[in-house]
Amino acid sequence: MTSVYRNLDLETVLSEYQPALHVDDLGAIMQGYHDRGVEARAHVEHRRIAYGTHPDEWLWYVPGPSSDAPLLVFIHGGYWRRLSADDGCLLSPGAHALGLAFASINYTLCPNGPLDLLVDQTRRAIDRLHSDAPTFGFDPARMHISGHSAGGHLAAMVSLHDPRPRGYIMVSGIFDITPIVHTPINDDVRMSNADAEHLSPMGRIVPRPGTDCITTWGERETSEFRRQSIEWAERWSAIPNHPRAIAVESPNRHHFDVIDDLVLPGSPLGSAVRAQILG
Repeated sequence: MTSVYRNLDLETVLSEYQPALHVDDLGAIMQGYHDRGVEARAHVEHRRIAYGTHPDEWLWYVPGPSSDAPLLVFIHGGYWRRLSADDGCLLSPGAHALGLAFASINYTLCPNGPLDLLVDQTRRAIDRLHSDAPTFGFDPARMHISGHSAGGHLAAMVSLHDPRPRGYIMVSGIFDITPIVHTPINDDVRMSNADAEHLSPMGRIVPRPGTDCITTWGERETSEFRRQSIEWAERWSAIPNHPRAIAVESPNRHHFDVIDDLVLPGSPLGSAVRAQILG
């Protein structure tokens, strides 16, 4: 068969890059994100804050216990076309319990905007958080950016241009997005091959001395999501003066529940995140 990406044929790319094909009930998983976000906002104080003028440009902010608390930012996944900052709130109780401030960023979903708009929105949201840290009430020198799946891609795109975050946590991220052009996902994302090349952070990592990075994936992920996370960590670690990236496989997790370990005490990922943020 003809290869369409690396040494993979089209059938393999369609399987490897559509994780929804590998779980039993995606609808129930998405509803679970929503319900847990609603429950989180009912039990922990959340502030809805605009970072721009577009109706989609807002975020949820959860204050930390003190003005010098670290901030954990979360960028939701959904392959750039599903979910919202509401769903990202499912992580806020765990972050709050760790003594962190927390933010969940919202952005426009494809096809309502092009992917480069989503990248720009994410960067501007983080800029607003950093610039107004005294007003929000967290330590701007202790800001850590996390993202899940497509949110991992957006976090990586931030890392190419913004030297201010102290660390990154990429959860089942996708860093070379060129294979997505061959999938039905691109019906909404609408990238050309040139767009996908330009918006792929793999191979464009910028030296960030003193900036930490964790990449993680679920044990039950497809091999390509695993490979991309490992390759990002290897490339990050190979840059002179970079701290070595930590690569963590989350046992018994698939693409959609691996985020549960992000702030779960005692899990391999949760332990790595705690060490990175709290030392």
